[in-house]
Amino acid sequence: MIFKRLNYQTLQSLHLQGYNILLTIGSATDENPIYLTLKLESFTHIDEAFVRGEDSKLQGHKILVLEEAIRRSLNNDINGVVQLEH
Repeated sequence: MIFKRLNYQTLQSLHLQGYNILLTIGSATDENPIYLTLKLESFTHIDEAFVRGEDSKLQGHKILVLEEAIRRSLNNDINGVVQLEH
């Protein structure tokens, strides 16, 4: 497994590969979280409203919409690493 620091280039590359969600492996309160990438086929307007916040939490895990993470990375307002399979 490969771990890459979250930055604009990494996030943009994940977006181009079709990923749209980042989900933490550990606790949502980790200072340097490890994220998994997810591809969701579609959102309903309710789902989008839920995850549109700065950081949403689901059963103790932090969820980031990849497009929002890309915007935040431009201001260096994101921390953590992403775990990749290859």
